[in-house]
Amino acid sequence: MKTATRLAKRQKGTTTISIIAIIGIFAVFLVTFFKLFPMYYGNFKVQSVLEKIQHDTEVDPKSKRAIWESLQKRLYIDEVRSIKREHVTMVRKDGKTTVTVTYETRDNFIGNLFIGASFSESVVIDR
Repeated sequence: MKTATRLAKRQKGTTTISIIAIIGIFAVFLVTFFKLFPMYYGNFKVQSVLEKIQHDTEVDPKSKRAIWESLQKRLYIDEVRSIKREHVTMVRKDGKTTVTVTYETRDNFIGNLFIGASFSESVVIDR
């Protein structure tokens, strides 16, 4: 009984193994953050571009070509290179044009693992 109390009094703080485990867990979270942040930041840029197109009076909402060219220019300026023409759908109904961007991004994580995210953003141009 006395040896158990002596060991309990002598052991203070964390061990080397627990410190290494904590650092390892923190490193995995850090790598995950640095892989996910650019994906969501790119999606934020796509959202802002769509909102700009929605409020831009120079873009003809009846012309799919004009919408695509404006979208493409703005994405290029914001350095979003992953959006292609096949990711964008435009539907005109009842005097409203709905522009939808649906895309998927992937990035290598650790070794053979990858992280992916699927996004779908849309706006309605009412002109």
